[in-house]
This record gives sequence, structure tokens and C-alpha cells, in this order.
Amino acid sequence: MRQLILLILFVIIRIYSFGQIQFKLPNEILHHRIDFKDGSLWKEKNSHVWQDMGQFELVNVDISEIPANALINTFYTHPYYLLTIAGTGQVYQLNMDQKKITRLDKTFYRGFNFGAIQFVRNDTLYSVGGNGFWHANNIETYFSPKSKEWELKNIPSEKGPKYISCDFGGFDSKRDVLSIIEFPSLYHEGKISQPYRYFEKSFKSNIWNYMGDINIDLLVKLGLTNFDSIFLQGKYIFTKGPLVIIADPVKNEIYQLNYVLSNLNFNYEMSEKNNWIYIYVPDKSENNISPAIKIDSISIEKLKSLSTRKGPFYIEPYPADLIGYGVAAVLILTAGGIYAYRKRKPRKAPESIIEPLDGLPAGASEFLNACLHYPKGHTFSSQHFTEMMGYGSYAYETQRQVRAKLIKGINSYFWAHYRMDDVIVRQTANDDKRFSVYLIAEVHYDTLKKLLHA
Repeated sequence: MRQLILLILFVIIRIYSFGQIQFKLPNEILHHRIDFKDGSLWKEKNSHVWQDMGQFELVNVDISEIPANALINTFYTHPYYLLTIAGTGQVYQLNMDQKKITRLDKTFYRGFNFGAIQFVRNDTLYSVGGNGFWHANNIETYFSPKSKEWELKNIPSEKGPKYISCDFGGFDSKRDVLSIIEFPSLYHEGKISQPYRYFEKSFKSNIWNYMGDINIDLLVKLGLTNFDSIFLQGKYIFTKGPLVIIADPVKNEIYQLNYVLSNLNFNYEMSEKNNWIYIYVPDKSENNISPAIKIDSISIEKLKSLSTRKGPFYIEPYPADLIGYGVAAVLILTAGGIYAYRKRKPRKAPESIIEPLDGLPAGASEFLNACLHYPKGHTFSSQHFTEMMGYGSYAYETQRQVRAKLIKGINSYFWAHYRMDDVIVRQTANDDKRFSVYLIAEVHYDTLKKLLHA
């Protein structure tokens, strides 16, 4: 009987929530709600009463495309708001003056960008990373008003983070920088058990910079049990520990609150406005039926003043020049040892010269021969390319690394021996710009066939 009651309640909730979305507009503390069944917009009051804001015209809106209990991100671009539905790629325009709600996108693909970092920069809407279909990604896209699609901004860089999620970073608008903690894998569950790396990307340089490894030992010592965080005003706020921890990437410092702030925890919504953090706390009313709403607030600076500095947020890598000096010293010592050893030994007759093609990376000849069985200009998907290399059984996160390493080795070899630049080329797929395809450069195709006797 209890299971039947729960099932009925679940169905009622689904029916009630279908075709409705609830969200917070930028710089507002309370919620708004759109009911797409009748086009009405509602605004929440502190007393938990909803005020009817009137009927809005719906343009290009299909109610069947509105998922129940959807997570909504909102942005302001003068003179209207943009709303996105997580995991769908859907983009809506909310015009308060014209009382109109318009769906802007023509997106078909969905499910790959749950937990993406979304933000507006120079009136352009961006979406970076996210997860779905058992994979996390590092894809950088922007919404094009012209094509009504999410377009690829950059081909994912091997020098940047492999996984990006809104639980591990965000866009710092003051510095114009993406601030990202790279988590070990999709199934990290927020646990601090493996290395986490910290990256930044300036929009000015458009280059990812590895800043160092997160100071895990210190965070564990401070009692942090889960690495999920909230990114506000360019700082990370970790709430899943005995005391709140604040990480400042700019100053590379970790602070911990000196005492417990009961409302500052992951159970409540947090938002920011004018350098203040606002905490949305549903509270029981006296009759214990209708929940009232309590809004707590504190500034980041006040939060830091109530905290104690504990140490660095990330451990900076050794300078490249220092590593270079160390490597050079090892090479000099090794060369000296070899020279002394050979000087003592009688000289042997010179060995036969090895043909340059014998110096290709392991498995490269077989792989290239397989590629050359396809016609000139043929494009390969990432998965097909990986399987032809013999790496198809590897873990997904490993495939990209070994695939990139072999491609780099092949391209470096043919440039060094034959001055053939970029034998293997990576391009954006024509049918879906979120993904890449590979091909043997047409300008080198015939030469490769002769060299490899393919």
C-alpha cells in the first residue's frame, strides 16, 4: 500500500512539474517560474506566495520538449534574459518588456552537457565541458544566433584539462579567465583519492596553463571529505567538511572558517549579487505546513576575515628551466660515462645504417598501411582511428592520450626525416562540430604510399 501511495505521489509531482521550469534571474535572490501550459510567469515572494506576472506569448515553444524538474541557467544580455536547460542545449529568450518567451535554438543533440560551465562574455553565451552518456568532456562551445546552434569555439587542447564540470570551476569575469580543477575521471564521486590538477585559461591568450596540483594533503587534513565546490566571485567554496573552506586561486591560498555557519552548507542554494553571497533557506512556519523563506547573506571579504589561512591551494610545478638544467646535467654525466667506457673498449666495425622508416614509433607502419587502404581524403572518426591503432580496448580516458602520442610521434618522424609537415591531420567534423575527425593529409598521401610500399 505504501509503495502504491508513493507511486501516486510521484505521478502527481511529474504531472504538476511537466511543462514548468523554475529559476533565478541574475542578481535576484528569489525564484521565477514559467508555466508553459498557459504561458504564465510567476514570481516568488518571501512568504512563499507566488505573484502572477501575467501571460507571456510563447514563440517556437514545444511543451513536450520541456523536461520535468529541469535545471535552468539564466543570463542577462541587454535587453532580455537567456535561459538554458541543462543537458539539452535548449536556449530560450525571456523578454520582460514585450512579455514574450522565444525558443532560439534548433538543437537536436542532447545529453552531453549536464554540469557544463555556462556564462555570457561580450554578449556571447558559452558552454564549456559537462558530462553525459558515461563520459565527461572538455569541449568549448558558444551559441550562434545566426545558425541557432552550439558551435565549436576551440578544438580541445592536449595541454588543457581533460574533464570540465561546474562542480569544479567556473568563469572569473573580473579576470576574464576560466578557472578549472581537473578531476581524475567521470566517476570521481568528489572523493579526494587521486591527483586533482588546476588549470586556467585566459580569453585574451586563448591558451590553457597548468598551474599545479591541488594541495590534497592539506585539504584532507582540514577534514574535507568531498571535492565538489561552488565557484563564486572567482573563488572556490568547499562545504563538505566540518568547517567551510575557501580557496583563492589568484593568491594561491586556502582559508578555513574559524567556526560553523549553519546556513553555509551544500543543502541550500547559493547565489551572488554585488560581491555578496546570498543563501536561500526554506524554513518551517509556525503551523509547520507552508514553508517560509529565510535569506541569509555574507560578503566574501567578511567570510575571509572570519577564517584562518592554512596554506597554498595548489603546488606549483618546478620551473621549466630548473628541470632543463637537471636534465642537461644528467645527459652530460651520462655522455661522459659512455665516452670513458668506449675509450677503454676496443672499437668495433661500424654497423649497417638503419633505414629511416625503421625508426617509426611501434605499430606506426601497420597503422599507416591500414589507413592507406582507404581512398585519399577519407576521414576517420576518433573511435575508428583508435581501434585501427590497436587501442580500442583501453579505458576511454587513456585512449585520447595514447592516440595523441602516436599521432605526434608519426608527424614528428616524417618532419624530421622527410620535411613532411602534419602527415596526420585533425579537423572538425562537418556533421557535428562538437567532434573531431582524422585523415591522412592529401598532399602527403601518394608519397606515403611509395615510402610504405602500400
